[in-house]
Amino acid sequence: MTGTQRVRRWCLEAASVVALLAVVSLASANDGTACNRQVKPGENIASILNGLPQDDSHQTVCFDAGEFRLDGMLHLERSNVTLRGAGPAATTLRLQEGVSSPVLVLGDIHHQEPDMTIRNVTVEDLAIRGRANAGEEFSEERPYLSNSALIVRRGENIDITDLDIRDCRSACVLTEYHSSDVSIADNVIAGAKWDGISLNRAGTTRIVGNIIRDNVAAGITVEYLENSEIANNVITDNGSHGLYLADAEHNRFADNRISGNAEAGVYLTCSIRSRDPVLCWDNSFSRDNEFINNRFEKNRFGYQVAVDKAANCLNDENPPNISRNDSFLASPNHEPEWETYGRCIAYDGSRTLQQVSSGD
Repeated sequence: MTGTQRVRRWCLEAASVVALLAVVSLASANDGTACNRQVKPGENIASILNGLPQDDSHQTVCFDAGEFRLDGMLHLERSNVTLRGAGPAATTLRLQEGVSSPVLVLGDIHHQEPDMTIRNVTVEDLAIRGRANAGEEFSEERPYLSNSALIVRRGENIDITDLDIRDCRSACVLTEYHSSDVSIADNVIAGAKWDGISLNRAGTTRIVGNIIRDNVAAGITVEYLENSEIANNVITDNGSHGLYLADAEHNRFADNRISGNAEAGVYLTCSIRSRDPVLCWDNSFSRDNEFINNRFEKNRFGYQVAVDKAANCLNDENPPNISRNDSFLASPNHEPEWETYGRCIAYDGSRTLQQVSSGD
């Protein structure tokens, strides 16, 4: 090959690389990784969200660094949107002092039961601050809407990642009305007046890599959850239970550190139909859940089982829940008598730690 031929070949290869980069750049813009709208503190965010194109294109709204002070909730009904900050240490959405409201609601707020599904929404890289001590737990204007910080109402394919959410009047994150394919990953969730994360009639949900701490009630509470993964979380120092699981089925809980919770690390129970006296819905006890390699440290109880005659484990040939290789430090398990309600959990390879080294 002559020198001229080598130069010509190099030029053709360089041109091909440039063309490929142009294609990649265009694809990035089309799949929503580029910013379609940049928002600065002081701008009207509600108007910007309402002004997004009314089509199926993916739109990315990028919030600059700074504090965005809100006199009411942000509300998004449009599917195919990314809301992205400059990082949780840089961008903050904060309710004004004295405001009693959710901070961000994804989905229909106009009906008690949403009449539409919101799909393909990501919220990432920012901080959210509610007003934990402002007003009542539920909206005065819409009493079916709790004043949680981030609410997903009948959502599908929702991604909540790298957020710092604190000071929440109700829950910090609430999913409801059969939201499914929801990912809650790599967040700090703390200081809720109620639960850190609350899942109400939830489909497939992924809760991975979060720090969930210092909430007044439970770290995570479930009123029906199925086919989901809760893994690699730190769930610590919550005012009641680490995880409160009512009518939870076919879920995997793995490699969580559950420590310092005032009541049980994991509370296994039923869906309550009456609280005075406490009665369960029939056959609603949490079952067919797998707990693997979780570490319980200094909770009042490790596992606590709460059943009644309507929802129990008597008809299960084998225990419906299993604990594999869990470890327990100062977290004794508490279960009712097996002869009365059946055996609700089996322990396979789990162990009690007599002491731990400073490196554990």
